[in-house]
Order: sequence, then structure tokens, then C-alpha cells
Amino acid sequence: MNTYRIYLLVAAALVFLISACRGRMIEIDSLEKEIFLGENREGVYRNGTPLFRFSEEYHQKAFNPSRLQYRIQTDEQDTCLNVTLDALPRSTGLHITTSIDYRSPGDLISSMTHLECSRINGDKLWLWSPESLTGIIIDISGLK
Repeated sequence: MNTYRIYLLVAAALVFLISACRGRMIEIDSLEKEIFLGENREGVYRNGTPLFRFSEEYHQKAFNPSRLQYRIQTDEQDTCLNVTLDALPRSTGLHITTSIDYRSPGDLISSMTHLECSRINGDKLWLWSPESLTGIIIDISGLK
């Protein structure tokens, strides 16, 4: 084999390994998902609009690392988001089993589902359900 082919094979292998380490490509299969992935505030998003977003002024956050549980609630405790993960995803494209409990006057989401880890940025995860067009952004800094 000549030297050019060896360099070409090594370069192709490096590109493959680097891309594999960064996570899988995420398919943007709906406008709602595209809008969700552009959001940055922790909370629950459905059909391209926020249902509940974290605000330091009005909300509290709690973490239970032994249960991989994340919670946001209002100071009055009338609205809360409780998320329990079966594992912390290390890359995008992975699907994790998640228990979600969101309660607000007039709204209730309570389910066990598989969510796609669609984006990771620092300590934030973007978890997406294509079936319900629902996304959750959580801060995992307290879960590590």
C-alpha cells in the first residue's frame, strides 16, 4: 500500500472516531423540536411553547443525586416539575427512561417515557419526546 492511501485511511479513521465521541447526529424532524432546541432556560416545553420555565426570582431547584432526581417548584409550591432519570446521558442521540411529573393549575403531565438526549451544553440536557412534542431542559450539575 502506498503512503498516500495509508494517510487517507488514518485520516478517515480519525474523523470517524472524533465524530463518534461527540454523540450521534440529531434529526430535526419537526418545527417544535427545532424551536425547543433553540431554547436555553430550564423547564418544560410543549408544541413549541414553554409550559413552565425556571426563574431564580420565583422558583426553587432541588437535586437528589442518589435517585437522579431534579425538581423545580414555585415558592408557593403550586407548580412543580419533577424529573427522575434512569441514567445520565453522556452524549446526544441516546434514549433514557425518564419519569416526569409536572403539575400546575390546569396542567398535568405524569408519565414514564423514553426521551432522546437531543443536546448537551455544559451541565444542561435537552430531552425530547417526538410522540408528544414535549421537551425538558434540566440542569444536571447537582446530579453528578
